[in-house]
Amino acid sequence: MPSGPFAHVCMLVKDLDKAIEDWTKILGVLDPKSLNERIVKYDEFSSGADQGMKWATFVANHNTEIQFIQPGPGTPLGERLEAKGEHVHHLCFTTDDVPGAMAKLSEEGVQVLGGGKTYNDPGMPWQTWSWVGPKSAHGVLIEVASPYESRNDGKWYHAPGKFANDETGQPLAAAE
Repeated sequence: MPSGPFAHVCMLVKDLDKAIEDWTKILGVLDPKSLNERIVKYDEFSSGADQGMKWATFVANHNTEIQFIQPGPGTPLGERLEAKGEHVHHLCFTTDDVPGAMAKLSEEGVQVLGGGKTYNDPGMPWQTWSWVGPKSAHGVLIEVASPYESRNDGKWYHAPGKFANDETGQPLAAAE
């Protein structure tokens, strides 16, 4: 699970297995602790018009996680990958109140996509997310999502309060 609200960096890749192989080598030298946990991997994942995706995440209990999406052919993300090549797709920050965070960002004049609409995956109904647009984030898409943690079965689970702070700003998890 990520060690803070900056949860993961997600990249669009053409070959998920090759990305895992290459990043295993990179992390083996630069961040070996990222290889201690089982990779969260889904061989079939869909979201809206993006059907048939594959994705994987190097789990990091001490750092921001590295995530990859291999889009399905002919899907919006597949077309984006073909047009732009492999690249960082988004940064993800987590919060216990995705709709509230999106409303606050909108009030601050930040570009929120879809009017701040939240989405969720039927396979993980607890997981909600929304998007901050690249115009406000200087070229990068930002996902705002519910906090999560990984378990030994290689899947994600809801982790409410994972990064909540007390009234002094100290992490609640540290106080427990």
